[in-house]
Amino acid sequence: MEPNLSTTELFYDLLDLTEEEQQHYLSELKREDPELYHKIQPLLEADSQESGQLTELFGFHAQQAVSDEVCFSHLHIDKYKVQDEIGRGGMGIVYAAERCDDTFDQQLAIKFIQPSLTQVLGKAFLFQEAQLLARLNHPYVAKVFDGGEHQGYVYVVMEMVKGQTLREVINSQPLSIQQRLKLFVQICQAISHAHQNQILHADIKPENVLIDEVLAPKVLDFNITQKQHLSPSATSPILAFSEDFASPEQKEGTYLTQQSDVYSLGKLLLFMIGEQPAYSDLKAVINKATQPLADKRYASVIELMTDIECILTKRPVSLKAHQPFYVAKKLLQRRPVSSALSLSLLLCAMVFSAALIQKNHQLEQEKTIAENMMFEVTSLLFHSKGDVNKYMSVQNMLELTRRRILSNPDLPQHIKQKMLLAMMTPVPDKSRVTEDCHPACTQITTEGKEQ
Repeated sequence: MEPNLSTTELFYDLLDLTEEEQQHYLSELKREDPELYHKIQPLLEADSQESGQLTELFGFHAQQAVSDEVCFSHLHIDKYKVQDEIGRGGMGIVYAAERCDDTFDQQLAIKFIQPSLTQVLGKAFLFQEAQLLARLNHPYVAKVFDGGEHQGYVYVVMEMVKGQTLREVINSQPLSIQQRLKLFVQICQAISHAHQNQILHADIKPENVLIDEVLAPKVLDFNITQKQHLSPSATSPILAFSEDFASPEQKEGTYLTQQSDVYSLGKLLLFMIGEQPAYSDLKAVINKATQPLADKRYASVIELMTDIECILTKRPVSLKAHQPFYVAKKLLQRRPVSSALSLSLLLCAMVFSAALIQKNHQLEQEKTIAENMMFEVTSLLFHSKGDVNKYMSVQNMLELTRRRILSNPDLPQHIKQKMLLAMMTPVPDKSRVTEDCHPACTQITTEGKEQ
């Protein structure tokens, strides 16, 4: 570090060092400049104490910082009558309440934010965040109605949600995979609505989702300590999240985007369906949503929700839409009866077409053979008119034809068999033919013999 620094400059320079580097520098400073060392020491102790408080309030294993002695039960605060306590945590205490101004009969919940958190973030910031939450108007988001301050506690008046946490429902009720996915889609709808209003949840976990008696969710406890971008001058980011569901960038304390909530939703989906998803599509969706790098995840909650809806309706998910066989499989799963009928008709048409083509080919072949045989028989009869063959019997002609048929390599075997069978029919006897002839034919024959 540069010499002759002021106490304030030296203090901020020390904050940039690691703890080991700070100890080494302070040891050297104590030996070389004891006066400056004693001036800087109280500032470092105060900063250490403040950091310890922040860790206690917002850290990973944050302890409950609200004193058990604080109790607002049965008090009248503004127009609300506070009833029994229903929850307590690092952010504050939640009580049941009701309106007592004789205008509306409302059952409400009031969250009192602890004063130490108010001191760190400021009342204006808390009211600003509460105002943003009040703009949310969605059936699956716990509605924020009002806010105020009482005895140093900033309070937020919210919708009273009766039901069990998502963890209790998953562990106690035998929900089908379809019921779980439909419930997850509704949670995604709530988070997407918040994103459309420029609000991150930043603390999605089963305890922050209540399920009513009709299995409808209510998302609550938006993390108002988280902003999309941390201030560049911030020296210690405020950490308020659940380790099992927080994104890597949230654990590192860097700025958050919608992909941070996408990561938490992916982890929530894995919790809801079990450690080993039964469907390959679910595995692909969860892997996509929980990628370590934000730009490798779904770009928005809507994209994640759309793929889950595709799984519910047996449609192709976006991650596999480029695979033809996968798309065809999804079509068969989605419309089994109509797909089976269409496939049967297609197969019948293919079989009929193949049979028709084969039959046409066979007819063409037989036509060609018949033409060739006619040519053979015609040639044989023509040549039999000569002097040499004029006394050739029909039997000899048939025998000659049979030999020519057998020697013809172009004739199919089944055609040869049919033709040979036809040629085996016995020839009528000559005398019998004469007897069957007309008497005039007999007279002509007799005259011929006498001559």
